[in-house]
Amino acid sequence: MTTVDLTEDCSRCAALCCAALPFDKGAQFAIDKPAAAPCPNLSANARCTIHAGLADAGFGGCVAFTCHGAGQRVTQEVFNGQSWQDEPSLAAPMFSAFQDALRVHNLLILLDEAAKLPLPDPATCAALRAELTPDGPMTTDWLRHVLAGDINARVMAYLQSLRDVVGR
Repeated sequence: MTTVDLTEDCSRCAALCCAALPFDKGAQFAIDKPAAAPCPNLSANARCTIHAGLADAGFGGCVAFTCHGAGQRVTQEVFNGQSWQDEPSLAAPMFSAFQDALRVHNLLILLDEAAKLPLPDPATCAALRAELTPDGPMTTDWLRHVLAGDINARVMAYLQSLRDVVGR
């Protein structure tokens, strides 16, 4: 099974979180931004123009957010290092793939945390993790396939089954 690095590396990403995801004006964000719209603080070279002062500028949600490596996987594996900024026709498919990869990576994080517990059946955790890890590079077809099934429900049911383990 391929090991997935769940650490974000913004230098290898096409600023997908800054464009694909929506946010609402409030305590964590200074402005409203719809999904699939670049943040107004995003520069032409896919970098945040206020990164050093995000929290002070009212973007604490950006400081707290992590994609757990989904952004660079989509940019590097699915789109071979291409960027929606250089090729605007890639925006919609990249944003969609990023949202799907983010779901997969969030499930992997939950399973990795569960694996730190004294599990009564560690094989189930490993099997679920294997289903969320492609044998080769991530692709849009693989993302669609894995998320079309019931993997989310099965991971959640598995995690709920660990209630007694967590209480120890």
